[in-house]
Amino acid sequence: MFKFISTYRLQISILAAILGLFVILFQSHNEQGSSRIQIAIQTVTYPFQASVQSAVSNIKNLWNSYLLLIDVKKENNRLKQQLLDMEEKLSEHIENSVQFRRLRDQMLFARKNPLEKIYAEIIGVSSDNTHNIRFINRGSNQKVKRNYIVIRKEGLVGRIQSVSPFQSSLQLMIDHRNRVPALIQRNRVRGLIYGTQVGLEMRQINQHAKIKIGDRVISSGLGGLYPKGILIGWVSEIRHEQHELFKTAILESAVDFNSIEEVFVIIPSKSNSDAVAD
Repeated sequence: MFKFISTYRLQISILAAILGLFVILFQSHNEQGSSRIQIAIQTVTYPFQASVQSAVSNIKNLWNSYLLLIDVKKENNRLKQQLLDMEEKLSEHIENSVQFRRLRDQMLFARKNPLEKIYAEIIGVSSDNTHNIRFINRGSNQKVKRNYIVIRKEGLVGRIQSVSPFQSSLQLMIDHRNRVPALIQRNRVRGLIYGTQVGLEMRQINQHAKIKIGDRVISSGLGGLYPKGILIGWVSEIRHEQHELFKTAILESAVDFNSIEEVFVIIPSKSNSDAVAD
């Protein structure tokens, strides 16, 4: 106890003096106003009162700022969510717009093209990396059969490889097993289209045939499986060695096989039905 008093002696003395002044103020108070002692006490206590008022004011301002920050944070979160919702709706609108234009172009092509056909959508990709296979949402229940030809507005896509009741597998033109009789549209030079897994080549072209970069290549109709006149692509490169009997033309495909989403399955006419193997 004595150690405490000795340590805080100055503070205790100041506190006692202030309390004494308050007692004197209380005893000397009268109706005519403040005495000199009151003025002295007010003068002495003013710094403490000002400090207390300042602290209270700062705490009040801090609390108000905290409440304001909470409101701002809530409003910020609300605006962020609203922005996300708007971005989602915008993305959906853009996708619908792109899909509408794409489908419109394909449907206009279907109306103008005289071949009987069935509309189908790509619903899957084969996990077998050695073949280029896609799956479509049409099968035997929709009259799709094996070896039916598949096209788009841009050109020849491939043929149906296998069929189940509700879906079919589509072998793309670039599959290495594909062979399609074709010709150069400009001068009717014939050749055979081979898939290379990443592109198309027109092989077995007569070494004396005159072909050039940019020539259009179409299906020739030989064999009866592929209808005549469907665009396959354009000559982008010509390869020929002097000792070889045939030329090879590298083609730029008319169809972008990496981005197809909708196709048409051609229903062959009765005259071509014998060429289609069930």
